[in-house]
Amino acid sequence: MTDDDLAARLRALARHRSILGAPGFSFGEWVDAGRNADGTLSLGWYRLSDAAEAFVRDVGGAGWIVPFDWPAWMATAEAQALVTDHARIAGASVEELSRLLTAIVRSDRFTEGSMAGAFESGLIGAILERAEVLAGEFGPTREGPAGTT
Repeated sequence: MTDDDLAARLRALARHRSILGAPGFSFGEWVDAGRNADGTLSLGWYRLSDAAEAFVRDVGGAGWIVPFDWPAWMATAEAQALVTDHARIAGASVEELSRLLTAIVRSDRFTEGSMAGAFESGLIGAILERAEVLAGEFGPTREGPAGTT
């Protein structure tokens, strides 16, 4: 991966910081269980806001989700330190950010609302802040042909 590729991946994350960090921002909402019109029962679920969905799309689209044994890694002291002490994320590597994002997104498939919990705890915000700092180390965005970055 080139420095330009890494910078683009980091900027894809960092651009969500101001939106997700805005006062009053809602990551989503719980939809209550109930009966459907046909009489079947619908379990409750968590509906992401449009901005949260855009964040998740960018996490996947920019290559932050990587195949690895994330449940085993989440049980390590390294992962638990990052999850419970967000100040440690200020020194996290790109690989650690990728592992955290993978675990956050994948865990939501098994535990409804876990991604919302990561947002509410400040974990996602700390990751976005670190991505912004790392992206800034590459300098200002360079414009490509026809105004692309």
